Amino acid sequence: MVSKPFIVGGLAAVATPALAVLDPTSGLPIPTLTKDFHLECDLNPKLGLGSGPGDTLWNWISFTGGVWNATWGNGTIELGGHDYQYVLPELAAKLDTRYLLKTSDATPAYIQIKTDGWRTGPPEVLRDLNDPVKADSVDPSLYKFRLYINMNTGDPRYNHVNTTMWVASGMRKGAKVIYDAYQIG
Repeated sequence: MVSKPFIVGGLAAVATPALAVLDPTSGLPIPTLTKDFHLECDLNPKLGLGSGPGDTLWNWISFTGGVWNATWGNGTIELGGHDYQYVLPELAAKLDTRYLLKTSDATPAYIQIKTDGWRTGPPEVLRDLNDPVKADSVDPSLYKFRLYINMNTGDPRYNHVNTTMWVASGMRKGAKVIYDAYQIG
């Protein structure tokens, strides 16, 4: 199909063809998910940073440590990471975190993790998650806590993490964040 130029506000424009439809016969490989690691991070109390644009609330939550275990290693979470989040009026939270993992090797490696994601669900469930008294009793199947994970290291023993992609499903449990991460294959 050849698009013909036309005039819009004195400028020449060309109509673009309709977007391609989802084609199940495209032959493209379908990504797989393989459970690859588990992380449990200890949290300091949330610091409210005030309101942002559109009645969002900004929070800062620093990390005090934790543990992780993967198919390729295990170790601890170093003190000093953080979760910077903004909470929308309906209480959905945009999550932006940084962790520093330390491997349990005799000579440890350090691996930086960056996550981006969302915690969403019905307002009454999210309200309970934000209540320190009720948060522990919230069933994680009642809300979504999903992350995209990126890792980096300069240690050649763990170079594979620099080019691997993960997604995770998580939960808030009291003063902990817990998640299982799945490698995208």
